[in-house]
Amino acid sequence: MVEKYAVKVPRKRAESLRRKLLSMGILDAEYKPIQRDEWIYFPIKTIEEKLDSMLAEYDAEIERIAFEPRPTNPRSLREALENKIPRELLGLIPSSYDLIGDLILIELPPELESYSKVIGETLIRIHPRVKSVLAKGETVGAYRIRRTTVIAGSQDTETIHREHGRVYKLDLRKVFFNPRLSGERLRVANGVKPGEEVLDMFAGIGPFSILIAKKCPSCKITAIELNPEAYNYLVQNIRLNKVEKQVTAIHGDAREVLRTKTRRFDRIIMDLPHSSIDFIDIGLDVCRDGGLIHFYIAAKSIQEISEEVKERARELGHEVDVEFAREVLEIAPRRYTIVLDLRKKR
Repeated sequence: MVEKYAVKVPRKRAESLRRKLLSMGILDAEYKPIQRDEWIYFPIKTIEEKLDSMLAEYDAEIERIAFEPRPTNPRSLREALENKIPRELLGLIPSSYDLIGDLILIELPPELESYSKVIGETLIRIHPRVKSVLAKGETVGAYRIRRTTVIAGSQDTETIHREHGRVYKLDLRKVFFNPRLSGERLRVANGVKPGEEVLDMFAGIGPFSILIAKKCPSCKITAIELNPEAYNYLVQNIRLNKVEKQVTAIHGDAREVLRTKTRRFDRIIMDLPHSSIDFIDIGLDVCRDGGLIHFYIAAKSIQEISEEVKERARELGHEVDVEFAREVLEIAPRRYTIVLDLRKKR
């Protein structure tokens, strides 16, 4: 409690006076007003001469009284943990983390492993609607799934994530999903033209395919996914978003699925950064002349990887122009997920 000057006013006139004090810049909003019987006490920052006429107008008076400070939300996770972990470790607290539905996914360095529970519980206090906090582990296996550990909250890691007005059901322990690609997904979807035939070669739970279907109702999208768990969610998400007539989901390896197809696509999404170069041959084969491939690859330099990809295309008997390129995400020091928009020449 902190003793401060206060304006004491009859309760029936309190709201009118509160607005007046606020407009004058005198009300101290860092402390809670107090009600006692028929009186309200408003904390004020200073006593000024202009208060005199207002006091008479509202039948109010000045008193000294102890106020309770309002609770303040920490400005960051680091600030919220200042008194909970050793000061020398505060600099290791991540400055960002991912909110996915009602889950939080955070990457913690080894030095903070023994404090993971308190970090997770603090995140839930900061975000009361979050049910679980998961710590990122390494990405492993053919399906590129992150190992995760629940460090606070429920062991139920299935959630509904909302992005650009669409909904996606997923379980972070079973599928790969990166909310930081939200802007990239919107960029691609906004570029799709009416009537296009689109191929999503590594569709995951469907965020590229479903957003394109919603933004371009006349388009047809073929979405291929190898991971059976991700494919199951892909099918559910197509249904949840009511795009069954536009998106066809196929379970299988993209190379095997496309090997016997004679169909050609106007636009292809190849979002498998660590392995996409191994599939560029089939991607180019099923892309029509003049078509566009959104090609995602892990690399250190846009210039170097652009030349490498163009050379690889020439070796396969194709010519491509890089129409657009940018670093999408930093995945390690001086290593990025890079997108190259490749236009296949006629």
